[in-house]
Amino acid sequence: MSTTPLFIVTGLSGAGKTITSKVLRKMATNFYVFDMDILVENQNFQKAACQWLTIARYNSISQKSTLLFGAVPDPYNLEICPDYQTFPIVHTALLHCNHEDRYKRLQDRGSVWTDENILLTIEEAEQQYNEAKKKKMPIINTSLYTVEEVAEGLYYWIENILQNHGGR
Repeated sequence: MSTTPLFIVTGLSGAGKTITSKVLRKMATNFYVFDMDILVENQNFQKAACQWLTIARYNSISQKSTLLFGAVPDPYNLEICPDYQTFPIVHTALLHCNHEDRYKRLQDRGSVWTDENILLTIEEAEQQYNEAKKKKMPIINTSLYTVEEVAEGLYYWIENILQNHGGR
């Protein structure tokens, strides 16, 4: 059984997960920060999800928590991975942005992102946002803050939880 909490920062494409993870990784000393996309091979997101949870479990054995940035629960469904059950506490936050910013961010990524795909993602992001509000999940609107401010907010969110958890 893992003894440290697991942290998840989710959000659909364009929300700012990758850039935020890079900034937060430089700040974090008491927990590990990973972008889940770096382990994906051949579009096998589920295999990568389970690999990340195994890594997080081993981090926990060393008394360090892990923060995973990824589109959870789709395509990364962590709950069906065997190691998910080893975490007594999982904290989740959502990165979200306004429609115009998401549209521009995805459009800037190139031809993979057609207008149709972008509009579908915007629609899904709105549904995800509404579900997160219902669950009273922490939500950061990345349209309102610099990436450094977003990373700093997540840093303090995690540090506060770790302090109240009674250890690292």
